[in-house]
Amino acid sequence: MYTALVQQFKDAQLKAAAAYLEVGAAETALFPSDERHCYRAVETRADYRTDRELSDFCRRLSHVLVTEAIRRFSPAGGRLEIDDNKELANASVDIDGALRAGKCPDFDAFWAHLERTFSGDAGKRIGLVQAAKLVIDGFGIRSNSEIKRTTSAIVLEARIYSEACYRSSARKATYHSQSTAAGLMRGLAAFAGHAGFDALSSELKHGRLVDYEFETREKVSLNGLDIVMFNEKWQFKFSHQVGDALSLFISEFGADYLATRDRY
Repeated sequence: MYTALVQQFKDAQLKAAAAYLEVGAAETALFPSDERHCYRAVETRADYRTDRELSDFCRRLSHVLVTEAIRRFSPAGGRLEIDDNKELANASVDIDGALRAGKCPDFDAFWAHLERTFSGDAGKRIGLVQAAKLVIDGFGIRSNSEIKRTTSAIVLEARIYSEACYRSSARKATYHSQSTAAGLMRGLAAFAGHAGFDALSSELKHGRLVDYEFETREKVSLNGLDIVMFNEKWQFKFSHQVGDALSLFISEFGADYLATRDRY
């Protein structure tokens, strides 16, 4: 099915080459010349350009299949992270090797590998483990970290630095901190979706908090979560219900990663 696309692309290349040759022959008939004057409007593609075009197509096709696997197999509220090259190697699909041998890379086998690895509960768990890692990294959590608990909230802090907006008193996260914030929001959205806090999950996914412009100490209120934004940190105040569920989520899906952090 997917491997056949590669053969179709190769066939299209052959048809295109034949069509170019026909146009070139027509041009030569219109403008006959000797070897001293051989400038032509029609340019036929060299073999290396055709080979590169085919290789690029195959690379893009592998990425399309990975993107489809992410779309189909990501957990509710979350997003699987799949490394194209790593999974090609795991599936024993060598694109360049196959093309050098004059064969079509076996993309049907690659898709079968993606289905075996990421569909169903296996893919869901992988996605949730990835989400727990994002939350742990975003908050800098270690197994011995003290989590502040007040009468109204469970409080965690993320080191997110901000800078002044151009010609404004507002601030926004720096470029580097936006990456930290994006990962944290993605991890928390996956947690919320898994734990049944659907409204919170949607707010975290679509709230555009990463590039949000705020005033110092401004509070953003979500379902079960208030975020207070300071110049050099964001303070996350979870309701007890959400915070306790997050603690359980980290214990279930982040324990192995926490153990590796404690070694350093």
